[in-house]
Amino acid sequence: MNAVGDALDGKVVIETVNPLGVTADFKHFHDVAFMRESSTAEDLQRRFPKTRVVKAFSMLAAPMLEAVAWETAPAPPGVPYATDDADAGRITRELIADAGFKPIAAGPLKGARQIKQLGVFLHHVADHEYGGDPDLIRLALAVVEASPSPVVRGRVA
Repeated sequence: MNAVGDALDGKVVIETVNPLGVTADFKHFHDVAFMRESSTAEDLQRRFPKTRVVKAFSMLAAPMLEAVAWETAPAPPGVPYATDDADAGRITRELIADAGFKPIAAGPLKGARQIKQLGVFLHHVADHEYGGDPDLIRLALAVVEASPSPVVRGRVA
């Protein structure tokens, strides 16, 4: 038995951990091999099967979790979330919106893997488009909704 025991049974737990590794010289890296087969959220759900796990809030650096950081942004950043528990997802969705962000449903808990892959993508953008990893705190995911044109095109076989 672990130190938590059954204290989390029935509770909604929002998992925010990023699967990082550290080299001998303290350089951090994304554990891509782990992300292919699992996620920290899925691992938590396996360890605590009676807990209602939701993956969320892992794509924004801590200083960016304040809504004031996005006051001048054209749209609030999206916070993707994934869960196998519909009610836990609804609660998390409300929390995300109450915090000033746009909730983005990413499906079942297995979708936590893709949420982390988006995080890796943002690291690449920070490195190659901006000044490097420290500029990651300036980036967030935004889902923009477009109005489709009135022209409907048929599918070409």
